[in-house]
Order: sequence, then structure tokens, then C-alpha cells
Amino acid sequence: MRTRLLAALCLLAPAAALAAKDPRCAGKPAARAARFSDTALKGASAAERYAAYVQACALEDVVALTQTLVRFKTVSSESPAAKNPEVAAMGRALEAWAKQHGFGFRTVGENDVFEVSWGEGEPLLGLVFHGDVVPAPAHEWKRAPFKPVVEKGRLYGRGVEDDKGPIASGLVALAMAKDLGLKPQGKVLIIIGNGEESDWSGMQKYAATQPKPTHVISVDSGYPVMAAQSGFVAWTLEAPVGTALATPKEGTVARAVDVSAGEFLTQVPGTATLKLAPVKGQTPEAVLAAVKAAIAAEAPSRKDLKAEAKREGGTVVLTTHGVAVHSSTADEGHNALWDLSAVAARLSLEDNGIAALLRVVAKRFDGDHHGDKLGLKYEDTLMGPLLVAPTVLRVKDGSVSLGVNMRRPQGQDAAAFNAALDAAAKRVGEDSGGQVKEGSGRYLGDPHVADTSGPLVKTLMGIYQRQRKEPDAVPGSIRGGTYARLFPRAVDFGPAFPKEPYTGHAPDESIALETLDLSTRMLAEAVHTLAVAPASEAKAAP
Repeated sequence: MRTRLLAALCLLAPAAALAAKDPRCAGKPAARAARFSDTALKGASAAERYAAYVQACALEDVVALTQTLVRFKTVSSESPAAKNPEVAAMGRALEAWAKQHGFGFRTVGENDVFEVSWGEGEPLLGLVFHGDVVPAPAHEWKRAPFKPVVEKGRLYGRGVEDDKGPIASGLVALAMAKDLGLKPQGKVLIIIGNGEESDWSGMQKYAATQPKPTHVISVDSGYPVMAAQSGFVAWTLEAPVGTALATPKEGTVARAVDVSAGEFLTQVPGTATLKLAPVKGQTPEAVLAAVKAAIAAEAPSRKDLKAEAKREGGTVVLTTHGVAVHSSTADEGHNALWDLSAVAARLSLEDNGIAALLRVVAKRFDGDHHGDKLGLKYEDTLMGPLLVAPTVLRVKDGSVSLGVNMRRPQGQDAAAFNAALDAAAKRVGEDSGGQVKEGSGRYLGDPHVADTSGPLVKTLMGIYQRQRKEPDAVPGSIRGGTYARLFPRAVDFGPAFPKEPYTGHAPDESIALETLDLSTRMLAEAVHTLAVAPASEAKAAP
């Protein structure tokens, strides 16, 4: 059976799912499942029939269910799960879906975790996702982020890739197995946490108190199999803005009165702005001319510089534009803060907290993804180098603060890394004449590494190598932190393919229908191999 299944799966091209609808998929689930029964497909094994059913009919269901889930504005940073009506509404929709398809459903905590269950006995397989999403500022989007649409072979909407498309893939894969009368050897769980983008405490409690499945797969990063995760680091620098000088220093043109960049800690800012007011003896026109001159002077050394200046009443606003990406892939985007700090460094600004912090960005962060200028740089063979991204700059209550997100690999323990951060904070203080200091709330997460030689990694790698026809693919590591790190030996399996752009936290988030299709088919095979097939067969899987 195994050989025939593998041959069938390798012959099923992902692009086939984008062709005209297969007539066998018409009607209600029972009717279409009958067209893939052992009577209809004589001689085919259960695994082959399941693969054929998913190949022919899953994508349309996955797209429709993803669209349903995306319409719930489950932004956890705006309102935690316990108080978020959109999270509660999504829970009710998932419960109705589960009952319709004959699955169990329960809510754990105050909407912290939604759990869909199939089968009886001890948990055998857990598929882990998150139902919350990051904010979607309307001014950054060309489409309505919570009104998902399909355009030119891609599905657009906040959460389609991170993580509602994957949720739909997992649910549809289970529903189709059940349609065919397949039964798992133990309980299969779809585990949906609702605070991954903000507060992990709900899922942390779930992972610590609930029975742990034998195999846990998170579908929240990339392929082929992500067996390691960098540790998540949150670091803050801050300075008092200070009051304006009655007598500005000779040659000073302007005072920084406000600055803003980034929407949240885990996204590289695509836009950064600096508001400047003329000091005594200067005019807005003079400030505007100075800013335009600074932009022109900086442009030759920055081929990607996109900056403009304009008057707003008695002030001048400098804006720089970069490319917003998830902070775990910061080196694939363009940080607008770098450019803002570089242009500001060419201006004669009054020495207040905003100017001081921008000087720190220019000296210690600009052009450096790996913390070399801060004295933090190190790397690991499997997990790669430390990643450092300044992401959120704000003025509030008389202080200016910079949020910095780092992703640290194994190779340096917590004590050593904390000491390195202490030294970096000291350097920053010296750079700014004592104005800029480390703020409160330092957070240092540990790297997570799974067993790359265990049956889970081997099984999933075999699925990926066959489906993608990449026999030399090897397990990888991600800089992001997913719920997999909360479960021993858990790994990530999709949804992003290598060399494809990851849009999970970016404006106009999207996912290719072809990717949704292939991800669903690979997840379905994983469900069958790890939970439905006899235990002896699962153990024998390559």
C-alpha cells in the first residue's frame, strides 16, 4: 500500500487543483466521498483513495473555510482573547463547523484555546495553529484586510498565511478522512491558540496541563521541516524627550518634536516619520530646505532611499519608506528606520532625547542585521546568525522609546547573552551622553531544537521530499517563534515553501492557491501516516 500511495502522490501535480472543478466533487460530502469509496475506486488502498479525494476536492473547501475565518478580526494585540468578541465569534463558528462534521469541540480557558477532536483514546497527533492575527493598518493595504478575495491565483486577507489558511487545511484534511470512513488509532487534535501574536500565557497553560499528543506538528512557519527555532528577544531603549532650549546652540536648525515608526514589535517598519519644529531664529521654510538637502546628500550612498519632506503648519515632516516584513525575516525587507536615522544624522538638530535615540539607531543599527555594531553578533551552524531588528519607535508621556526584536540561535546561554545585552546598553548610553538607557521589560527566550533523527521528522521529511521532488532536502531552522516550542519534540511543517516570499505580517498578506493545495495534501498524508495507518506502518515510514 505504501508504494502505491507514494506513486499516486508524486503523480498529482499541484497545478491540477487550479483547473476546472472535478465533477466528482459536486454535492454533499457523503455523495462525493462515495465517488472515492473502495467500490468506486476498486483496487485502490484507503490511503490512495484519501489522497485522490483530497487532491480533487480539498482546495475549494479550504479556500471557503479560510475566507470564513479571515472575516473575524481576531487581532489579539488590540483585545485579548478573553475580552475579544471576534475571537468568541470565531469560536462559535468553529464549534458549529465541528458539530456539522461530527467532531468534538471544546474551549480551554477564557477562549485561550479552541480544540477540535477526532477519534478516541489518548492523544496521538496534535496539529497546532493560532487563530489570532497581527494588526492590518488600512493605510498600508490595497485591499480590505478582513474581506478576503482571490485574485490571479492568490488568496488575500489578514491571516490567510498566518495562520487561518493552515487552520482550514488541517480541518478539511480531517473532515475528508472522516468522510471516507477512516478512523485514527488514537485521538487527533486540532489545537488553535488565540494569543500567539501577543500573550502566550493561555497556550502555555494548555501545553503544561493538558495531555500531550505523541506527535505535535505546528503549521506556522515553513518547509521542509523546521526542527529548530531561535529564541525570541524583546529589548527596549528609551530617553526623556526633554524641554526645548530657550537659547539654541549656534547652527541648530530644528528640534525633533515627534517620531514614529512601526506598528508592532514583530514587523520591520515600512514607514518612519520625524516631525521637526524650527528653533528660535529659524523658519519652517529653512527647516524644509535643510531636510531636502539632507535627503539629497544621503541619496548617493543609499540607492533604495525613498524619502520626502513637507510642511505641516509650522512644522516639517520627514518620511522614509522601506519594505515591511516579519521581523524574523528582517534581512529580506528594508527597514525605514535606518533611512530616517541616516537623514536625521545630516541635520543640525537640538540635542534632545529623540535626536539622541536617532543617533543611536544610525550608529548601532543602520545596515546591520546581526548585532555586530552592538557587540552582540554570534551564530550557530544549524540555526544561523543572531538577527536584530529595531521595529517600533514612539513618543509617549514625555519619553521616546525604541522596541528592538532579536532572534537568537543556540550557542550562547542566557547568562552570556544577558551579559552581552548589558554591555550593549552601556555602549548606547556612552554614545548618547547618558540620555539613552535600557527600558524595562527585557525578555529573553530560549532556542528550541527538536529531535531531527526521530520518527516525526523522518516521516514529514519523507512526505516533503516526495511531494516536492527534492530528495536532498534536509530539516531547517526558523528565526520565528511558534507554539511548537511549547511541546517536546514538536516541529513546524509549512505553510511557506523555500524561496517563496513570506507575507504573514506584511500588508496585503496573501498565499498562492497552489501552496494551499499542496500544503493540504501533505498535511493529509501526515495525518494518515501518523494517526490513521497501523502503528507498525507509521513506524516503518521513511
